[in-house]
Amino acid sequence: MHMSLALLALVLSSLALALQLKGQKPVPPLEKFMVPARMTDLDRRMERADVRMIRDSTVMRNGIGVPFIREITNDHQHMIVRVLVSEENLPKTYDERKKALFASAFESVSTIAAEFDLQFPSPAVNVVTVQFVSITDIVKGANADKTYAEYRGGELTFH
Repeated sequence: MHMSLALLALVLSSLALALQLKGQKPVPPLEKFMVPARMTDLDRRMERADVRMIRDSTVMRNGIGVPFIREITNDHQHMIVRVLVSEENLPKTYDERKKALFASAFESVSTIAAEFDLQFPSPAVNVVTVQFVSITDIVKGANADKTYAEYRGGELTFH
């Protein structure tokens, strides 16, 4: 009788543990990096200034600027990368434009995958979205959030 009760207790505790594990939500892929960094304000500002000077001194290649991380979504599931483009300096044919934008997006996703320990290409292509924004719209003071093209989930879409 004691053996039956012990066996029943073991089965019930195993079932309760299994239900707890099943109910746990997966950890967002960028969540582990949401910890305080040991960096002074001076260090942070110098690093940002260095990055900005490098980005500003780099010439657009085929009408495509240097990618930069715009934001991480509030749920820590996705990272948004922005790339400024000069539409008049992009390759002329649709296929050439698509190839150039795709190459820039691919480079951005692979760099972020390496830095954030994400498997490439998947799940990195599901975490990183690359938005190509026309520099002409920004200079004219138009909607800076209007996307020219977007790379999401491994697909490039023109808007």
